[in-house]
Amino acid sequence: MNIVYLFGNGFDINLGMKTRYTDFYKNYTEKSSESSLVKNLKSNIFHNIENWSDLELALGKYTSEFQSVSEFDEVYEDILNNLCDYLDDESAKYDFSKFKKDVFLSDLCTPEKFLTEADIHEFSAYKRQWSSNDKLINIINFNYTDSISKILENTDSKKHLKVDAYSKYFFKELLHIHGFTSERTILGVNDISQVSNSKFHNDSDFIEALIKIESNSRQRHNVDKKCEKIINNANLICIFGCSLGETDKFWWKLIADNFKRGIKVIIFFRAEEQNQRFGHRPLRIQRMVKNIFWGMSDLSDEEKETYNKNLYIKINADIFNLF
Repeated sequence: MNIVYLFGNGFDINLGMKTRYTDFYKNYTEKSSESSLVKNLKSNIFHNIENWSDLELALGKYTSEFQSVSEFDEVYEDILNNLCDYLDDESAKYDFSKFKKDVFLSDLCTPEKFLTEADIHEFSAYKRQWSSNDKLINIINFNYTDSISKILENTDSKKHLKVDAYSKYFFKELLHIHGFTSERTILGVNDISQVSNSKFHNDSDFIEALIKIESNSRQRHNVDKKCEKIINNANLICIFGCSLGETDKFWWKLIADNFKRGIKVIIFFRAEEQNQRFGHRPLRIQRMVKNIFWGMSDLSDEEKETYNKNLYIKINADIFNLF
């Protein structure tokens, strides 16, 4: 059985790290700059902060302010460099060895334990299909930080993480689809439709910088191909700390297409704390998240209805509580 995790910025936030875009903007906009183009960007962020809740999507729209790729480069590389420096400084404040690695590994193996009793029974039957096989765990990290690798430090891929009544669990690989703060950092949008400046739509210099799928493909490091293969071979996919945003639509669509193989998917979603007396409230949020996810796919309404039973949404789960 192949279990795949996709981790977003919510994982670092869950650790207590100040890695929200709003945290970065405060740091970024207060820094002086000699470039008039960068000054204009910072002013736009400062006075329209709500429009910059998604930095990548906002950058795609902000391209209308540029007359040339060189102007774009000047601004893009400034904000990218500063974001990476900020994340490095934030990461340096934490001793990741103090987080509960055993809890992290246990939760990786059995994410279904955080679901409802009925869902747990369904997963128990589902996992029994691979009762005689090892269960392999892969992680696709959307973050630039190395928090996960530091928590996993010295984890032996040849040693099982957990043994249950059916099989052994092994950690296989951790892949950074958008690179690191130190190399091949990819900050951008999903496709050219998210770029407001049409003069850049056929410019390779621009496309290789801001269109994430193209940037990965043209760098030819094959991390993107490995991630696609892992997803296409997965039996269970868990999404944690991801906003399900449009700038990563490629991946949500790919996962949705894999429902045709009979896979199951769990999305762990963080929302405002719910009054436990109102059991109907989380159901509304679950339906909203499902609608967001299915909206990223090309599946027909009939297919969505068919596969909906294999898409599980858990609101505010206590998973990966590593303190």
